[in-house]
Amino acid sequence: MENIRFHITVKAIVVYHHKILILKRIRPSSDGLGYWELPGGGLEYGETPHEALIRELKEETNLDIKIIKPVYTFTAIRPDYQTVGIGFLTIPTNDHVTISHEHTDYQFVSIDDLQNYLDKKIYDDIILTLKEYELMHIEEDETF
Repeated sequence: MENIRFHITVKAIVVYHHKILILKRIRPSSDGLGYWELPGGGLEYGETPHEALIRELKEETNLDIKIIKPVYTFTAIRPDYQTVGIGFLTIPTNDHVTISHEHTDYQFVSIDDLQNYLDKKIYDDIILTLKEYELMHIEEDETF
């Protein structure tokens, strides 16, 4: 058990005009979660989760984001390490997506279509947040 490692990751639910940004990975997730995912990635030593999320979104999508709030947590346990994740509700402050070499495609998908792309585990983690977001009536265009 002394060789067990922890990995902390952050994910963004990026909402733009009532659609959610998803990215297509080059290869399917090693966790069996498929090709499509929410943008985000791991914390670097010394970073806060907010700093990591802002950096990862810039690296993966070239988007600048406004973080509204953390909205869910998740964990994945493997034989030699455990991932603990924090998901954040965000809105972009620009709309110029440029994907990194880690992904082959991106889409902004309606809440109704999201379950056709994301693994059920991911979808179940975020659907309540998306329903709550719809009730918040946040004006995304105010940030541009």
